Amino acid sequence: MMAAASYVQADALQPDPAWQQGTLANGFQWQVLSTPQRPSDRIEIRLSVNTGSLTESTQQTGFSHFIPRLALTQSGSLQAVQVRSLWQQAIDPKRPLPPAVVSYDYTMFNLSLPNNRNDLLKEALTYLSDASGNLAITPDTVNYALSNGDMVATWPADTKEGWWRYRLKGSTLLGHDPAEPLKQPVDVEQVKSFYQKWYTPDAMTLIVVGNVDSRAVVEQINKAFGDLKGKRETPAPVPTLSPLRAEPVSIMTDTVRQDRLSVMWDNAWQPIRESAALLRYWRADLAREALFWHVQQTLSKNNVKNIGLGFDCRVLFQRAQCAINVESPGDKLNANLGVVAKELAKVRKEGLSEEEFNALLAQKKLELQKLFATYARADTDILISQRIRSLQNQVVDIAPEQYQKLRQDFLNGLTVNMLNQDLRQQLSQDMALILLQPKGEPEYDMKELQKTWDSIMATASQPAQAATADDLHQDASDIPQGQ
Repeated sequence: MMAAASYVQADALQPDPAWQQGTLANGFQWQVLSTPQRPSDRIEIRLSVNTGSLTESTQQTGFSHFIPRLALTQSGSLQAVQVRSLWQQAIDPKRPLPPAVVSYDYTMFNLSLPNNRNDLLKEALTYLSDASGNLAITPDTVNYALSNGDMVATWPADTKEGWWRYRLKGSTLLGHDPAEPLKQPVDVEQVKSFYQKWYTPDAMTLIVVGNVDSRAVVEQINKAFGDLKGKRETPAPVPTLSPLRAEPVSIMTDTVRQDRLSVMWDNAWQPIRESAALLRYWRADLAREALFWHVQQTLSKNNVKNIGLGFDCRVLFQRAQCAINVESPGDKLNANLGVVAKELAKVRKEGLSEEEFNALLAQKKLELQKLFATYARADTDILISQRIRSLQNQVVDIAPEQYQKLRQDFLNGLTVNMLNQDLRQQLSQDMALILLQPKGEPEYDMKELQKTWDSIMATASQPAQAATADDLHQDASDIPQGQ
């Protein structure tokens, strides 16, 4: 009972105090993490604006993509030669990011500066302030931007890809593609109006990570962004996805070289702001990891050939989506699905053995012992990426010390029965069979695969009813587990 009781505590998670954050008088938000433990890393800067293609009307199609494109052709209050030099140095040669990315609900400017270059940091903040609040939008500047190459990327990178378009069915996102080109002729006044409406300081967040003097950086942020004007009068639409339909589908795509079958399920994503939610997340996440590890070990022991197994979890617009991916030649696909389904049905019925559970627990405790060494190895690029993901998915980043204590208590209180209960719940959900096929292949008969799946998973069904999404509080493995 004590262990079970630990899952209903609702203590608010305390944000990692290493992150300094604040809000300027005009609503502009900033977050700074000084990393003296990583003196040689680059200084990572991201400016996120809470606007994307969802805020466009039909007449404004392409505006959200065009505005950062316009910004990348202007120098604002800096000299043109300064901006050229800034951008030449602001892209990490080892891990180059596009200078700007536009999605359905955000626009992100990305800069990665060499360390110990305070002059560049100051210029970068001035440039971003000009781009986000003082853009010159005239017929001349618009034509000049259109005559230059488009350096702005989208998320996802290919918005027209078959699986992505399928996943958007039933969502308002489908009619708001961030990669759509501007309608010609361009209405310059409408572009200016769109910019003034959505590029307001109270809808912006600046994140800086690197070996910087926090106090000096905060002063520079105040100076650069404190005078930005404007206030949101209309809230930006919140992107949502429909629940994944539990039906078989084959999709022709350029993203695979051989057939990849995904057994996929999704649930409503639950934000992680208090300890009970974090413990639920850890338990569900560990159950998924145990499941994948178990199936992989079984296939290996039985020497199953011509099958590649992968596991993938992610949060997409407040839906937590997981998949067991089976890569297989087309002629072996049905048989290989049968092998995997039998193993899943077995785990649902019998659970993990005590021996498997103890091995997994020992591995997790060993990982926890190396927590601080792992954290010390995380470079500024990783730290800022984790932070952005946490903000997008409403996860409170906690300090390594708090993480260690909570995780230790969680592992000590976990039992094989608790993990098996979670496994049964997850494997009792409706799942979709999604087949990605290389373009040019004959379309696979999905009815055959569904019949194989149902013959194993339906007949082995548990008497307990499948848990609802709200019961499960599911999520995804790529959420950072606190710093």
